[in-house]
Amino acid sequence: MDVKNLFSLEGKTALVTGAAYGIGFAIAEALAGAGAKIAFNCRDKEHMEKALHDYREKGIEAKGYYCDVTDEQQVADMVVQIKQDLSSALRRCSRR
Repeated sequence: MDVKNLFSLEGKTALVTGAAYGIGFAIAEALAGAGAKIAFNCRDKEHMEKALHDYREKGIEAKGYYCDVTDEQQVADMVVQIKQDLSSALRRCSRR
């Protein structure tokens, strides 16, 4: 059995909340290592710009979205936008 293929996320998109830095970034990095495109959210421009830079430095395809995850409508709108932008199956991971 090929374990890498068993857990492959090629062609998938992972939405990782809080993945601008810290544990969320590490989770996103691991998911990208399994082949996933990364979508993440931020609430401010400074964190967004730094996160996008950090992802690019690691060679990870990632797209950031401004969203407050405590606002259900913002989350729903973000998911719709991710599906439109990245047009692939969406896998959601959360730190909480």
